[in-house]
Amino acid sequence: MVSFDLRHAWTELLPGQPALGAELLARWSEPHRRYHDTSHLAAALESLAELGGAARVERLAIWFHDAVHTGRPGADERDSAELARTRLSSAGLHPHDTAEVARLVLVTVHHSPTPGDPAGARVSDADLAVLGSDPIAYAASVAALRAEATGTPEDVWRETRLNRLAELLTTEPLFHTATGRHRWLVRARANLLAEQQELLDAT
Repeated sequence: MVSFDLRHAWTELLPGQPALGAELLARWSEPHRRYHDTSHLAAALESLAELGGAARVERLAIWFHDAVHTGRPGADERDSAELARTRLSSAGLHPHDTAEVARLVLVTVHHSPTPGDPAGARVSDADLAVLGSDPIAYAASVAALRAEATGTPEDVWRETRLNRLAELLTTEPLFHTATGRHRWLVRARANLLAEQQELLDAT
């Protein structure tokens, strides 16, 4: 269980903006969320810290990266980036930093930061760190994803998930930081392969 004080983390990150922090926590706590919730937010922030991501723009990117979640991959991240632009501009963040936060949010669409983008690499890896968690935690994350897709028939879910697993298993590199590869890559591949085999056995 993640034990991360999100309210304290926000106050430390952007002092003087409690209303914005409350809005973001409310978004992450929406009742339809099962995976993209405050537990994922806290875990991603912890993973970012493990990767050395102390910069404010990187932490803000994690706070905003799934702030909009309506089950539309890609569109949700783009809307989240736009939300970051709007809210952070209103909060008085420097325009350069606001643009950088939005850019980093968009990195999480495809998790393919360009070479020479260490901030993007850290944000991407922090978002995907769950893939390298222990098997029980990984299985719980998959179950949470399935719970979010309540209206999806089982056969459609299975096909969609198998396609996603094939994509992740052929992505090179899956993790873009040396620390991410060292900590999570071996276990991530084992988790992905185990889930893939389980789905294939169920067909």
